[in-house]
Amino acid sequence: MKILWVSRHRPLPCQIAELKRLFGTEVEIAQDSRPFDSAETIAARFREGRYGEMVVVAPLSVIAKLCELGIRPLWAEMRIAGPGEPADLEYNGRRYRFVRFRRIVALRLEFEELEPRAAD
Repeated sequence: MKILWVSRHRPLPCQIAELKRLFGTEVEIAQDSRPFDSAETIAARFREGRYGEMVVVAPLSVIAKLCELGIRPLWAEMRIAGPGEPADLEYNGRRYRFVRFRRIVALRLEFEELEPRAAD
């Protein structure tokens, strides 16, 4: 099984271990940290590389489009580490723990129009 890792950040050792637990010890993880201009670019790289799975860190609108294109990417769920708790990652002064991977099957963005506030 080949997994495409679309992120500027490398997978953490605990994330690699979890992917191996989920998909087998022979799993190959290929990081793609190149910039992309659209979800279609990511989808093309995924399909051209004949990957079986994808982990993606991207804007929600890009993830929603990937789902529309028939790709169900994996989401690396992280949470903030509590005081005194070991952390798997430190970023911008915050400490995080990896929780699990989840599959994104759909993402819906809902908007509402904004109106200027009435003067008080």
